[in-house]
Amino acid sequence: MDTFFTYYFIIVGGLLIVTIIYEALKFLIRHQDDWQFELADGVLNWCLELYPSSKKKPQLIMVDGPSDYAGEYSFHKNTIYLYRENNLTPKRVIHVLIHEFFHFYLITSDAKNQLYQKQIEIYGVDNHPQEILCEALASELTKRYLRS
Repeated sequence: MDTFFTYYFIIVGGLLIVTIIYEALKFLIRHQDDWQFELADGVLNWCLELYPSSKKKPQLIMVDGPSDYAGEYSFHKNTIYLYRENNLTPKRVIHVLIHEFFHFYLITSDAKNQLYQKQIEIYGVDNHPQEILCEALASELTKRYLRS
């Protein structure tokens, strides 16, 4: 009987320790994730102050997991997606959010969204007129945001 209780308390104690470690790691990961969302949301509000829009503020979603993209704007969902794994520094979060904000700002109708898609086929991403503009604005405004 003493052996049973010894094993019982070892197993229960081990499970308790594993649970505590798991919860601590979950807290640390959640805390790490929050800085990206909080920073991106602050930058989004800053952009909306500088460049007001008649459109509703876009929803901001942080996406976990690997992706080929740093960010995306969906016109039909009015949502900016930022991919956590590709935005690991504050400067990168700021830059990508500003870049995606200007897609939100420029694509104001389904016709403009279709034009963007058509130009992707013609020019590709690197030479796309809107991508060039969004990238230039993001580069300059990231510097300004970091100075403010």
